[in-house]
Amino acid sequence: MKFLTLFILTLFCGSLWAQTEIPTVKLTVLSLDSRILDLKYESAGEVKSLYAFKNQRSQPFMYRGEQPIVFFRELSQTDAAGNPLRQQVAQCQLPGNSRQYMLIMSKRESEAEAYRCFAIDDNWGTFSAGTYRFLNLAPFTIALKLDDKVYEIKKQNFTDVSGNFEDGTHQQAMMVSLPEGEDPLPVFEGLIRYAENQRMLYIISPKPGGRVGRVNFTAIPQRVPKVPSSTPSSAQ
Repeated sequence: MKFLTLFILTLFCGSLWAQTEIPTVKLTVLSLDSRILDLKYESAGEVKSLYAFKNQRSQPFMYRGEQPIVFFRELSQTDAAGNPLRQQVAQCQLPGNSRQYMLIMSKRESEAEAYRCFAIDDNWGTFSAGTYRFLNLAPFTIALKLDDKVYEIKKQNFTDVSGNFEDGTHQQAMMVSLPEGEDPLPVFEGLIRYAENQRMLYIISPKPGGRVGRVNFTAIPQRVPKVPSSTPSSAQ
């Protein structure tokens, strides 16, 4: 009986540990405004640095820790243990249960350094090669017409578009902003290129000043990662 009780307790503790274990996720980051250098975060108990560049994917990095992810600057002042005090400048909550995300950062309108941070699933299994992803960071819906099909890109959300397109061709696209209480505003009309070996992220963000509904577009292409070829063994 004692052996059985010990066995059950061991299984229970193992199950509880598995449920509370914090998974490791792969992240990339880009900035919509200007580069952000040497921004600190803590992963697996170690302080590490992040570098975000304007409209460009960073190198992937791994994160293991609590959420939301906290980004900070280390101050010259120290605590009682001699560790630098921290000034938080951003935080980010990861959505869903993916193992790969893109973090999109932008400057907050304030005198002190502070950033917004928006995370989206960036897994190749769900955001695959040959897909257009339209991410709408504006506070209103964007209507998209791609060839003969119409899509709605909800505010603070994204829409993925894929189809039986021919590699290397261009698709006719038109976008219209739909701000609530305002007239629709055409914001884009032109061709977008399709490539079967890359995925394309289009970030739509509100343009400050002027008429409500104006937006900026940022195109972020990414090719399918190359798989390292195995080195043939030497002849014996």
